[in-house]
Amino acid sequence: MNRVLSLLPSATEIVVAIGATPHLVGITHECDFPAEIVATKPTVTSARINPAMASAEIDQLVRSQLEDSGTLYTLDLELVQQLQPTHVLTQQLCTVCAVGYATVHTAMRSLPNPPDVINLEPRTLEEVFGTMLDVGEMLHRTGEAHQLVVNLKRKLAEIPRFPQPPHVLFLEWLIPPFRAGHWMPELVRHAGGTPVLCNDGSHSTQVSWEDIRLTEFQVLVISCCGFNVQRSMEDVEASAELRQLCAERPGLRVIVMDGNHYFSRPGPRLVESAQMLNAALQGVPPETAGATVATPYSIL
Repeated sequence: MNRVLSLLPSATEIVVAIGATPHLVGITHECDFPAEIVATKPTVTSARINPAMASAEIDQLVRSQLEDSGTLYTLDLELVQQLQPTHVLTQQLCTVCAVGYATVHTAMRSLPNPPDVINLEPRTLEEVFGTMLDVGEMLHRTGEAHQLVVNLKRKLAEIPRFPQPPHVLFLEWLIPPFRAGHWMPELVRHAGGTPVLCNDGSHSTQVSWEDIRLTEFQVLVISCCGFNVQRSMEDVEASAELRQLCAERPGLRVIVMDGNHYFSRPGPRLVESAQMLNAALQGVPPETAGATVATPYSIL
């Protein structure tokens, strides 16, 4: 039987969603869903970044760590060897989100029985669905993976639309601001909005507050990568630039989303991300939105 080491929270969720949990032998420190399953799996990574740090400090440390070592994480190679994985699921899409692909590849080659290193690198929503099919094929769960994708696409199609879609500026980080990239603009469209100032299918990039002020939009969505709503609210309250923007635009709607479990995690819950954003755009209270986390969003 294939023995899978998942170095991505999204990959862990995919493995579970297609009914392949028995194949999962190890996970990362960031894998936290489903809680009852990940609690039983050994953790092979740790982080050099403390989320409790100020966001500006995190941003600077991320830049310096990546420049110095190419990764923000440490890998317990001794434990990996004990787990004897046959396949390792990782990515080289974003070195901020997980152990760098080059680091993983080099580490696995050093083992007596090197496992296959599988790179999951989706940039669009369709490519995210493609990773689910790839993992399904690898674990001999092709039918289950296909059905998962069919169900997710159906749920996307069922999300209600608005007669006049609001223009939405989606930020993946606030201090400093980073505009939406990769699959984020697609999720905004599926949620019923029109994304602005975004990078479809490409990396999120820093944007100036001046450019933000020059852009017309009715809704500002803040979904800081790796942060829940409570942690993102700390940045919202600390941002003088955001306060000034809101003062200049009295009718601006601001929505703070969970950027840890939703949006930034390219797994099955991306569809739930679009559903949550649609509910927030409708003004539905978060406690009645039926989310898998306690506080999926906050409407300011």
